Amino acid sequence: MENNVLKYESVIHSPQSVTVWLISEELPEVPVLYRDVSSLLLIQILTMPQPLRKEHFTCIVKVLFTLLYTQALAALSVKCSAEDRMAWKESGALKKVNPDSVECYLQQFCLPFLRITSLLQHHLFGGDLPSCQEDEEFTVLASCLGLLPSFQSSDEFTSASCLDWPVPAFDMISQWCSELASFADRHPDQVKVCGKITCATSALLIQEPKWDLPRLLQLPENYNTIFQYYHRKTCTVCTKVPKDPAVCLVCGTFVCLKGLCCKQQSYCECVLHSQNCGAGTGIFLLINASVIIIIRGHRFCLWGSVYLDAHGEEDRDLR
Repeated sequence: MENNVLKYESVIHSPQSVTVWLISEELPEVPVLYRDVSSLLLIQILTMPQPLRKEHFTCIVKVLFTLLYTQALAALSVKCSAEDRMAWKESGALKKVNPDSVECYLQQFCLPFLRITSLLQHHLFGGDLPSCQEDEEFTVLASCLGLLPSFQSSDEFTSASCLDWPVPAFDMISQWCSELASFADRHPDQVKVCGKITCATSALLIQEPKWDLPRLLQLPENYNTIFQYYHRKTCTVCTKVPKDPAVCLVCGTFVCLKGLCCKQQSYCECVLHSQNCGAGTGIFLLINASVIIIIRGHRFCLWGSVYLDAHGEEDRDLR
């Protein structure tokens, strides 16, 4: 976070500089063409010093919309036949596909992002949310977010009018494709590539991988199975049997809930683990109580139990 703040403050003098800073940020291993654009928006907003200036917010939205639009074209291409894709590549237009249906697909693909971004802009900077007819929603939201210089009627509008590439489009998409090709070489089991990726238009032949959704641990049906396994288990930090043992339901790590033996700088082991595992938030199953607690910083709340006794009631503290 500190490095991001310093980098941001060094370029905050102009919106264009913010755009350059944004596209030059180092990204995790997942290719940018596979990343969720709404999540990227939230990450960028949260990592910037507050209060955020609206012109910088608009710059971020413009850059991310170019990514979203490229993803929309790729998704559309997957739905087309190989003949249609070749025609699109050679002539720049789908001869056998109705242009109106193509435009409708692109707008529907991008519309959820515009809705989320409009709500976020309203939350950050105030102002009224625009109202419109359903067939004008894309145009109105795009104009509200600064993707269009002024409102255009639906008769003369195309979604491509919202594109504002901070660098040449071919160069940027080529970089995204190279990143995707490199990822495919390293992880052939997670991505399917239709043909060799050599240029920007080849990205339209990529099929989306299926990533595992985030989920909590799958607990056994009988609580006695958990209790017997963890009841006398020793802590990996202090090598003692914890008085209040707990299991992280995100990663399965066994921790002391509030033992003094594992404290570091006045932080209990479960709090430290929540910082490392969940960016400050943790969810734990208390072995000796069969209940679940949620920790956020120095605060916690009792969620309840996912196990019931023979009478259909919670048996807190295993009485």
